[in-house]
Amino acid sequence: MSTTRLQTGLAGDIGGPLEDQGGVLLEPPPRTSPSLHVVAVATYLALALVLWGHVWIGGNPARLITCNCGDTAQQLWWFEWLPWSVTHGHNPLLTNTLWARLGGVNALSNTSWIAPATVLSPITLLFGPIASVNVANLLAPVLSGWAAFVLAGRISSRTAARLVAGGLYAFSPYVLRNTVIGHVGLTLTVYLPLVLLLGFRLLTRGERPVRIGLWLGVLTILQVFTGLEVLALTVITGSLCAVGVVIFQPRVLPAVRRRLLVAFSIGASLAGVVLAYPIWFYLAGPRHVVGPLWPVSSASPWGILSPGPNVFNAHTSLTAVGYLGPQGPNTDFLGLGLVLAVVASCPLWRRQRSCLIFAGVGVVSWVLEFTPSWLWAKLPFLSSIELVRFALPVSLCMGILLAASIDGWWNIVAARWPDPRDAQRRRFSQFGIVALVVAAFIPLVGTYSLPFRVIAGTVPTWFTRGAVHLPPNTAVLTIPFAYGIASQPMAWQAETHDDFDLVGGWAFVPGSDGVKDEMISTLGGPVAALRAFTADPLATTTAAKLSIRAALISWRPLVMVVIPQHATPDAASAMAAILGLSPIRSDGVWVWNFQRTTKLGPIVNVGGSKGPVRRH
Repeated sequence: MSTTRLQTGLAGDIGGPLEDQGGVLLEPPPRTSPSLHVVAVATYLALALVLWGHVWIGGNPARLITCNCGDTAQQLWWFEWLPWSVTHGHNPLLTNTLWARLGGVNALSNTSWIAPATVLSPITLLFGPIASVNVANLLAPVLSGWAAFVLAGRISSRTAARLVAGGLYAFSPYVLRNTVIGHVGLTLTVYLPLVLLLGFRLLTRGERPVRIGLWLGVLTILQVFTGLEVLALTVITGSLCAVGVVIFQPRVLPAVRRRLLVAFSIGASLAGVVLAYPIWFYLAGPRHVVGPLWPVSSASPWGILSPGPNVFNAHTSLTAVGYLGPQGPNTDFLGLGLVLAVVASCPLWRRQRSCLIFAGVGVVSWVLEFTPSWLWAKLPFLSSIELVRFALPVSLCMGILLAASIDGWWNIVAARWPDPRDAQRRRFSQFGIVALVVAAFIPLVGTYSLPFRVIAGTVPTWFTRGAVHLPPNTAVLTIPFAYGIASQPMAWQAETHDDFDLVGGWAFVPGSDGVKDEMISTLGGPVAALRAFTADPLATTTAAKLSIRAALISWRPLVMVVIPQHATPDAASAMAAILGLSPIRSDGVWVWNFQRTTKLGPIVNVGGSKGPVRRH
């Protein structure tokens, strides 16, 4: 058997000699020094600190946040919910503290981030949910970059090239956009590169498939409790890699079928035992949601080259979901420089079949970004994945190919001037490679305004004073009504650790048909009435007024709070007219207490009155 390293084999280019007669097991790659792992983590941590400089460099991580609104408020709430539910003896998978009096919320049908919230629970309990969210936002790209750095070690032997690959994956526009709006389930993306790494290890001599299977099971369990979208993206990406192996090296999978069977059987068994109840809870448990969570939209095929409009301006849609600073580039943007760098280097890596597989997976993932949305919506279990999320595997594949490109150019320089007397030419050429790589990143890096903008999290005084004295099991209804991304009360509830239940909130719950999400199967009744009242109190119909009155009585014990800073000017007087009851002014808000009230006054027509109507 030849021991010459083969560049044309699937794994001959990533670790050792191929066996003849169809054998595929590789010699283990050179062991990465622990110090290099430290270098990678330190590098990505430094970059993350630049992004969040206003928080961690001279700021207050327990108080500063991108916004007390939108998806960020949702993230704060779920980070607070996990330790609160455990310490209060509640099932963390089902909460009645959101959508109180309306059925509650299934945590697994939502982006509840159970795994990271569990790990960061000590920080939440000691310093509050803003602190734990800031830690999650800081470390998520660091860990993701490290995972991609490790994966790139199967392609590249140069630390700098591996750092570039991990950096592109961890700090791509996809990750950074989701970071600023509180999507840690989409930014903590270690699962994808580590699962692909386990696939490589199945082809490595001396690697035990039992150990690989155990790791696969553990990682899958953690990912289920971190975010199902990244899990689905990883399954799709892994399947595409398997197809690539069949195309470029058809003898591989049959030759390692026993190792594959052992590893996947152990991983599936471990994950199946641990996840049996959670998966049932997700698919059929109380308040589960079936089908798409929202209408899926396609991305543009040119988004990878175009940063999009309003790059340096605050954008209305981004502001609504939780970031008040400049929007930055589209999530699928990488820039012409990086695309040209990889394409121009194709002759250097095209003979490496592992690189051809990554190139194919990257291209297919890019195409999936602009798949017709109507077609994607028909796929079971995948219909709620935003198509632009495929920018994640695209950035990983681009990073791997960029690392291979850097290796290729570096090797050409070393081969061209091997003599010590040519050291000056060699160093000059190497400096040129570095300069070209830096230049390739300029179109991408130039689209950002850093550090990220943050504000001090502020909470209306009533939530820190009045709410803390409410009796147990009291529900709080706020005006504006807490609904969808306009759910600041979720953040206020989390930040003050208040024990009241919130009517409404930003969560996926069964709609009018009892199974589909309420954004697809819209709820009517008091929910629709309260939404309409929040938008225009004076235009509320008689039917909506009657619906609100009936709900307030049935939802007792209940406290309703109109928050003047956030509600329309006529909200308090219009609500008083609907109820025939005057509120009390407490800590800057208008409050109605329905602990014992069973009878309301007559509905009064109001025009433009400035204060609550008094009933004498």
